[in-house]
Amino acid sequence: MPLRKITLTAVENLARRALESTGVREESAVSVARAITAAERDGIASHGLVYLPTYCEHVQCGKVLGLAVPKVELPVASAVVVDAGCGFAHPAIEAGFESLVPLAHEVGIAGLAIRNSYNCGVLGYHVEYLAERGLLGLGFTNAPASISPVGGFTPVIGTNPVALAVPGAANSYGKTEAVLVIDQSASVVAKSEIMMHARAGRQLPAGWALDAEGNTTTNAEAALKGSMVPSGGYKGFGIGLMVEIFAAVLAGATLGKDASQFGGNAGGPPRTGQFFVAIAPDYFSGGKFDFNMGDLKKAIESQPGARLPGSQRLLSRSRSVMGGIHVDENLIARLEAFTTRPNE
Repeated sequence: MPLRKITLTAVENLARRALESTGVREESAVSVARAITAAERDGIASHGLVYLPTYCEHVQCGKVLGLAVPKVELPVASAVVVDAGCGFAHPAIEAGFESLVPLAHEVGIAGLAIRNSYNCGVLGYHVEYLAERGLLGLGFTNAPASISPVGGFTPVIGTNPVALAVPGAANSYGKTEAVLVIDQSASVVAKSEIMMHARAGRQLPAGWALDAEGNTTTNAEAALKGSMVPSGGYKGFGIGLMVEIFAAVLAGATLGKDASQFGGNAGGPPRTGQFFVAIAPDYFSGGKFDFNMGDLKKAIESQPGARLPGSQRLLSRSRSVMGGIHVDENLIARLEAFTTRPNE
């Protein structure tokens, strides 16, 4: 396939224009475009521009309400609740963070529930924002059901990622960066990887998915009609179930088993949810957080060949910031087409 090298600024501009042209309000388009650009920057192509046509089509068919404005409530001193209004998750999360960050610094720990939401993209992107503001950030997001319980064959929970971002000590300029970001789903791979294989007509590696009858399959189309394999067997399903309880049950969002799929245009808004916990470390660690975290980090990095979770993303980040990224010309043409057609 022909590739074109473009800058990250060009990625963000293209994403924003495509979204606005399909009927997304400016603030939401900017929020989603930033996240798509970050995914491309960090080498997570499955959540980058390749996903943007789906976003645009979902706005056009009403699966996502492009003009939705998040509604923020603070029921008690340490809790923030945001109704995304069936719009994109990204602006709803950003709106909630505006209250969550100062609350966590004030009271030590605070939670944010997002309901009536949609696919939030790379969950690690959102918790890294909290770490950059000096907070330990923990995030959960549920998704339409795609994983069956162990011993069963009907999907009950989604791939349901969980992510943690750890803040480092502020540098001489007062800037804080994440020491590490852990972002993993309950399945062996993200469902977007299955979708990418299906679009490309490629076979799946063995052990990724099951067909509708519960048999192992390497056929991506059959996998999309079946279920994902949980990472670590029953342990992966257990992690996904915990995420479901936080992001759907606790957040008051739609359970994955009742949510419309993120892929395809049928079913209306999925109304899924997210949940975030922000923690000010020194309230709990007695001032030892930075030292202990540094000691733990050293114990990993001092071993030849060992690396911290998320380190590959940082390598991709440094390369793409300096040299841009390569994007399929056909994908660029498809996205440019959204910017020239009238809103539907």
